[in-house]
Parts: sequence; C-alpha cells; structure tokens
Amino acid sequence: MEKVIDFEELFTYVKDALAAYDHHGGAAKNRIKYSRFAHTERVYRWMLILAEDFACDIDMESLKIATIFHDIGYSLNKENMHSHAADGAVLCREYLDSIGYPAEKTEFICDLIARHSDKEVLHREDTPLELVLLMEADLFDDTGAHGIVMDAWIQATKEDVSFESILEHIKKFSLKQMQVNPMRTEKARRIWEEKKELTNKFVESLTVDLYGGM
Repeated sequence: MEKVIDFEELFTYVKDALAAYDHHGGAAKNRIKYSRFAHTERVYRWMLILAEDFACDIDMESLKIATIFHDIGYSLNKENMHSHAADGAVLCREYLDSIGYPAEKTEFICDLIARHSDKEVLHREDTPLELVLLMEADLFDDTGAHGIVMDAWIQATKEDVSFESILEHIKKFSLKQMQVNPMRTEKARRIWEEKKELTNKFVESLTVDLYGGM
C-alpha cells in the first residue's frame, strides 16, 4: 500500500525543527529576526505557482516534500551554514525512513534537497525539472518588494542609519541582484522581470525623493 503523506504534518515537523534557529534569526541575515520557516512557506507558495505549468511532467509529491524540507539543515545551527543543503538531505532521509516512505522516492527527494543550493546547475539540460522549480522558487524569495523591505530592515539595525544609507543598501543588494535574470522556465523569467521593473522604479523614485533627480 502506497504511503499517504500528510503535508501539514511535514510543515509542523520542519517548523518545530527550525524553532531554535528562528528564535535568534541567523547570522546570515545581519541581525534581523529572519524566520527560516517563514522563508520555507514562501518558497513553497512560489513552487506551487511555477509548477502549475508542469503538472503532467513532474513528480509533484516529491517536489512538495523537498521544498518543505529544503532548509531544515539550518536547524543544526552550525557555524558553517554552507552545509545546510547536505545536512537537510540527511535530516529528511531520517524522517522519511522513520515513516516507511519508499526508498527510491526518498533517494530522489534527498538529492533535490542536497543540490538545491548549487544554482550553477539550474541551466544544465540534465537537471531534473523538479530541481529547476525548487531552485527558481528559492531564488524568488527576498527579491522585488520583499527584498527592498528586507534591505531597509537590515540597514535600520545600524546606528548611523539614514534614508540615504537605506537607498545605498538597496542599490548594493536588491537592485544589483535583480539586473541579471537567473531563471530557466518561461513563467519564472517573466515574474523575475516584473520584480526587476518594480525594484528599478522604486530606486528611481526614492532617488528623486531624496536628491531631486540627481
């Protein structure tokens, strides 16, 4: 009998695992209270949007599980967070093995998690479509309007914060990031361009507000 997955149960498991990490926010986000679990929820929603065009071409259950678990490796709170993808694959495997999930599917899911940070493979022809969609969804978070707010939040933690310093921070991070479209699928490329246009217009408008168009 095929194992029936309760996705709400998976979300709860990952939320509990990441609770300690979310409490301190993580050094990578420069002292702001950045929730890695909230990031996971946002990436999951982006994944569903992108996957709509490929319902008949992908293993949707595996993609959902991989997306939910993709950042659980942060729960180990290691100093070197570059290993979070590999660590997440190990933790996901332990969970799926504990509920008797099929070994072949577990192997595929854990491979997606282990490789999701290696964005260099995004445009390789042999990269599974499930991995492409997970990577694209992951890249969408903290960009566009969300990225601008996060940049302002990060800069606001500094003692010498000003409108001008916030603008420079946005230009250094969000604006620069959005100029090159890293996406592969058509829908993802279109959404990225929309986010890029918003970011460009925001920076232009704030520059006018602060400097009179200088």
